[in-house]
Amino acid sequence: MVGGGEEARQDADFLEGIGCKVLRFEKNGKYEISGGMKADTLTFAGESHKVDCVFIIKDTVSVTQLVPGLTYENGGIVVDRHMATAVPGVFAAGDCTGKPLQLAKAVGEGNVAALSACDWLDRK
Repeated sequence: MVGGGEEARQDADFLEGIGCKVLRFEKNGKYEISGGMKADTLTFAGESHKVDCVFIIKDTVSVTQLVPGLTYENGGIVVDRHMATAVPGVFAAGDCTGKPLQLAKAVGEGNVAALSACDWLDRK
């Protein structure tokens, strides 16, 4: 796992709790991930480690800090069926619109949002 902050620590703890071996480094620095058809080596501070997979965790921004004027409900941005928000010309899709947090939902909503944004622009 490559990352920092509380979320990365919690995720690393979870993975260890289910029996995974997790590499932890105390220093910040540059990491290199390499491999052929999959990531199989993580190099940090001149030391290479064989790995089965790599999780990259980065700090996130709360959806409430994205755009002034958005409406929120149950931790997500409120959108209509066209993925339009309360701010004209702003569309949202995926995890920022709330649960379920699933790839299939994000892809579908992203498609609708893109088509809706194009339609909105054509009307301007």
